[in-house]
Amino acid sequence: MSDVLKIENFANPMPATFPQRYTSDESDKSNALNNRVKCEAVLTTINPANTEEIVACYGSASLADVNFVLNQAQMAFALWSGKTMSQRAQAVSSWLDRIAQHTDDLAYAMTREQGKPLAEAKAEIGKALRESRQMLAFAQSIGGREMPARAVGFSNQILRRPRGVVLAIAPWNFPVLTPLRKIVPALITGNTVVLKPSEFTPAAAWIMCSLTQGLLPAGVLSQANGAGDVAALLVQDKRVAAITFTGSVETGKKVGAVAGENLTPVSLELGGKNAAIIEDVKHFDAALDAIVGAAFQCSGQRCTSISRVIVKRNVKDKVLAGLKSRLSALKAGDGVHDDVNLGPITTAAQLDKIDSLVQQAITGGATLVLGGKCLDLPAAPRGRFYSPTLLIAEDATNVAVQEEIFGPVLTLQVYDTDDEALTLINDVRFGLTSAIFTDRLSFAHRFLNEAQSGMLHVNHGTIPDDNMPFVGVKASGLGTGSVGQSTLDFYTTEHASYIAHTNE
Repeated sequence: MSDVLKIENFANPMPATFPQRYTSDESDKSNALNNRVKCEAVLTTINPANTEEIVACYGSASLADVNFVLNQAQMAFALWSGKTMSQRAQAVSSWLDRIAQHTDDLAYAMTREQGKPLAEAKAEIGKALRESRQMLAFAQSIGGREMPARAVGFSNQILRRPRGVVLAIAPWNFPVLTPLRKIVPALITGNTVVLKPSEFTPAAAWIMCSLTQGLLPAGVLSQANGAGDVAALLVQDKRVAAITFTGSVETGKKVGAVAGENLTPVSLELGGKNAAIIEDVKHFDAALDAIVGAAFQCSGQRCTSISRVIVKRNVKDKVLAGLKSRLSALKAGDGVHDDVNLGPITTAAQLDKIDSLVQQAITGGATLVLGGKCLDLPAAPRGRFYSPTLLIAEDATNVAVQEEIFGPVLTLQVYDTDDEALTLINDVRFGLTSAIFTDRLSFAHRFLNEAQSGMLHVNHGTIPDDNMPFVGVKASGLGTGSVGQSTLDFYTTEHASYIAHTNE
């Protein structure tokens, strides 16, 4: 086995160095960390564009490690929560500045472990930083709020206090954006955070945590590496005051059930089966561009991906032709190359799931228009790639319509009336985001009032703004969403205070 980088177990304080880029050339490898070792750690990460290449080795947190991290976070809470909002904001803002300075390193680490093209990785970091700074601005407005008192000589206030130790569990598809969505509002409101990143993509989290040195006291932000067993230890621990989780519905239910035993508040950001309604609009090409962009970023491995296109029958052929040409133009490959816009599938299990669901859909009556198979790329023969896939499903119960495939797969459904379109868009268990492309104001208003989604987009794709709530309904979420001013409510508790003014 080749020499690879070893990264120690959890987090804070951490070494000032972090995973550096290197190639297969030995002279380049020698410029990486000096503590490269044979990979004998519990966790290894694999480059999904070349599955024979180990990116890094990681320790996995033991029960003793979990206890250490939680105790450290508890002890740090008194110090951190005792600082003023301005002091915390200054420290977090300086940390974000450091992250921005290391954009290239973070993006490269993300591409190596997650697979997304470098341009997408850098865009993710940029958006994460914009959202984080917006949350810092929102936080300046929270605090005590005076309310009318029942009599002269009394005053009432509503106070908000930090909860304590927040457990943040992040997925593998957005290794920077999702952790920062959890960490920043938690820290700015006075909590301490234990971050459990995905075992498939921990490098970005490790880099970000290492960049807190000299800015955040020890224990304010810690990282616990590991798989589901480590997450289970953390979730069930009574020292955890709140849990914020992003991942699948099935895992989210398990997290919620265990947290419920301790009455631990949870915020669950779960899956999506997002649809876009399209009729014969004036800006037709722009609409298709927006749909394809929303569907195939991150190779479709995002909860906000458009995975269903609900098309008016009179433009079905036009939509099919436009989608086929756009999907055929996508170039799959290793994300480190500038001309690649469709990266690999991050994990072997996810690749198998995508192909299995596509084959089930075809067996169940869906028509395959394009793709529908794993890709063998001469330039990346050992990569996990799936062809951009287009299906037509007349049966609304087809698995391609109902289940979150989480890959580069689009399914077309045809409708004749507005009522039918709105019925189809709502006929799934998910309710994260949806879009409509229409020139009719009346139809747009019906969509805004009737579409069962937390986020609603009229005449543009499903990418949210930096200052708007990121929230789902139905099986797509529980509790306050991430991003937006209401997010801060989850990380604080509300208190009613009554003061009788007496003469001393």
